[in-house]
Amino acid sequence: MKFKAFIIIASIFLFSCKANKEIKVTSVEGFYMNKLSLENIDADIKLKIDNPNTMGFSIYPSEFEVIFSGIRLGKAKLNKRVHLNAKSEKVYTFKINSKLSELNPMDALRLLNLENLGKIEVNGDLKVGKFYFKKKIPVSYTDKVKIFN
Repeated sequence: MKFKAFIIIASIFLFSCKANKEIKVTSVEGFYMNKLSLENIDADIKLKIDNPNTMGFSIYPSEFEVIFSGIRLGKAKLNKRVHLNAKSEKVYTFKINSKLSELNPMDALRLLNLENLGKIEVNGDLKVGKFYFKKKIPVSYTDKVKIFN
């Protein structure tokens, strides 16, 4: 029991001494419309996430609000935990499932015009952590992106 307490105290001490840099979303690598029907939207958004730290982290299931050209598409979700290596920048795929009943009919028609280059906004919290230490990192990213089929 004393050994476990020592390990926990030593871990807290080691993690508290090291100043961690902010993990951030650096770009939207792609926005793919998988399915657009009368009932729902099924899409993928690929986000590039940068970890400038010397220690790897886990990205826990997270949600982001996605807005494309002023149209709220719904929540993008990462459903499983993935590992982010130290000093790396990697692309992760988030799924978007939204009901069209929540959209204005004119907005749904604008989505059918897939040739447009639109502004995409991603807002939410990225949940990262190591062992029992977890932190929510606020993400607010805006970029111009083209819809791919």
